[in-house]
Amino acid sequence: MNPLIFGVWDGRFYDNRSTFSPVAPDDLPLEQFSQFNPGNPIMTFVCDRGFLVMDRRANLAFSLWRYYQRAVRETCGKCTPCRVGVLVIAEALEKAVKGHASEVDWDYVKSVATQMKETSLCGIGQTTPVALLGALEFCPEELLQAQAVAENVYDYYTVMSAPCVEACPAHVDVPRYIDYIKAGEPEMSSAVLLRHYPLVGSCGRVCVRYCEKACRRQYLDSPVDIKNLKRYAADATGPMENLFHQARRETNPMSPKVAVIGAGPAGINCAYHLLLQGYKVDIFEANRHAGGMAQVGIPQYRLPKGLLESETDVIEELGGRYFYHQRLGYDFSIADLFKRGYNAIFLGVGCSKGMYLGLDNEDTSLTGYFNGIDFLQKVERAVTGNKPFKLTGDVVVVGGGNVAMDCARSAARLTDGKVHVVYRRTEEGMPADHEEVVAAKEEGIVFHFLSVQKEILSEDGKVTGLKIAKMREEKVPGSKRGKLIEIEGTDTVLPCTNLIAAIGQRLDQEVLCDDDGIMFDKRGNISVSEALATTRPGVFAGGDAATGPTTLIDGLAQGQIAAQSINEYLTRGSVGFVARRRMGELIKKGDLMKEKDPRIDLCKAPRHKLSTLSAQDRKGNFEEVDLPMTENEAIEEANRCMRCYRIYGVVTQLPIPGNVTHIQNQAV
Repeated sequence: MNPLIFGVWDGRFYDNRSTFSPVAPDDLPLEQFSQFNPGNPIMTFVCDRGFLVMDRRANLAFSLWRYYQRAVRETCGKCTPCRVGVLVIAEALEKAVKGHASEVDWDYVKSVATQMKETSLCGIGQTTPVALLGALEFCPEELLQAQAVAENVYDYYTVMSAPCVEACPAHVDVPRYIDYIKAGEPEMSSAVLLRHYPLVGSCGRVCVRYCEKACRRQYLDSPVDIKNLKRYAADATGPMENLFHQARRETNPMSPKVAVIGAGPAGINCAYHLLLQGYKVDIFEANRHAGGMAQVGIPQYRLPKGLLESETDVIEELGGRYFYHQRLGYDFSIADLFKRGYNAIFLGVGCSKGMYLGLDNEDTSLTGYFNGIDFLQKVERAVTGNKPFKLTGDVVVVGGGNVAMDCARSAARLTDGKVHVVYRRTEEGMPADHEEVVAAKEEGIVFHFLSVQKEILSEDGKVTGLKIAKMREEKVPGSKRGKLIEIEGTDTVLPCTNLIAAIGQRLDQEVLCDDDGIMFDKRGNISVSEALATTRPGVFAGGDAATGPTTLIDGLAQGQIAAQSINEYLTRGSVGFVARRRMGELIKKGDLMKEKDPRIDLCKAPRHKLSTLSAQDRKGNFEEVDLPMTENEAIEEANRCMRCYRIYGVVTQLPIPGNVTHIQNQAV
């Protein structure tokens, strides 16, 4: 069914007001735009691609007015076309909405909008005129003859976003925190990031750069170094807990209590957001410190542990409590926590069990044979706990992800031999960050691509080598990954005294029992809804435990979602609708950030090349490899950001749950 009445999309007019053969944009899944929240029809949708009218009763002038009200609030004011233009247009649309469209000089409005689109310096001024200009060109009567409409007759919701914002799992307002760096205010930049999570400096070091993959600057030269600008902001600000000395509230004795199990990124961020909302939060952690796999699984040369510890201390600054050496399923159960008076529980237990290669007749007790997780934990204890751990001879690491790179680069700092990495696909197919692979090669690590492990060789209970064979990859139509076929007669042996299987990790299901009422999905993870609710009321789960091994930023994002859901559960008794999540879904499913012509008419400016320790200086130590940007370098890199903001707005027939103010003032 085509619900489109009329609209302008990508410069084309679609008019179904008097036709039996309705037309619509071919690449737009209009069924997604029929309702915003369940049972609440979308009347109009407005964005940088144009507008869609889905209800004959809709008032287009009203929709554009609400859209431009957001533009007025968001214009930075640095360029005249946008600063003045949004005010002129908003005032004209308001007159139309109040029944005075005949008093508006629409030719002047059109000229202002055109000048905005063609001469503004950033995305707000360049893109917000698109829908208005489309209406004035193809259906001007909808504005010139607009009828008066009561201001609160419909509900509406607007979001300001950008390609980098939508690519970030936490929807961090990237252009805004970069703006503060441009202005020489790193503390304000950190404040923008602290709206999403407290691990600002940690994320600035190990984030996997989803945002940079979406950065439009790549169509001109290369993406903005968003990750390292985040690190700069955190380093220039200093310890994050210092910003929270005045933030602790007097907790209401009647406030609900929440138990967070697992002090990894997901658990920390869930607790953080709940504490900011006034809840009493206790975190139960199996290890001796907070941080989860970020603490024990990411080596010191990438993420200094002192930094991570200072950022997890924010929880106590806000009034939360840690209980260490407390393991779910051994020291307490889900039922125990509810009996102690906790009103809700978040499971952020992670995937703590490393996986071995799973070869025939494999002996996992061989001396020198490790899984990746156990190996990295030994490294962490050696670096931060003064527990000696040295390797002798050559090391072979099997795997192609970031854990494999962490194992290989750590082993290179611990052994007197060579380190080899065996990966079954090509270098281009490796899931590890490209920068990690480059750094590993700089450190002398040898890669064996299109190679598969076949047999572990041993003698007297010790690893002596790994038999591998070469592979070839055949293309599969319609698939990004080819089919791997072993090449007969290519068996070779890599002699080694240490073998590390870095091929994955999984949830320890033994921490939960049948009485807990928590179900698992087919992949062995905790089964959760979109709102991260488990099959037991009042229990939520996120991070690795719910998705399988994931990244730090994904875990942080899930912690924030869980906190929102727990708040809804404790205040309303159920997990309801989140408008920002729904708008993100529309943007993603409609592929609304896609550009037909991504050419950018600006002068090229090369990306800053980050300084690093030389390969020689990295040997035998775990000092941080990437060196920080200077203030001038950070400002210069920040100035490469083009502020590619877009505004998205819906008008709905019925009220939107939780949409008290009707206008969202952030990109989150």
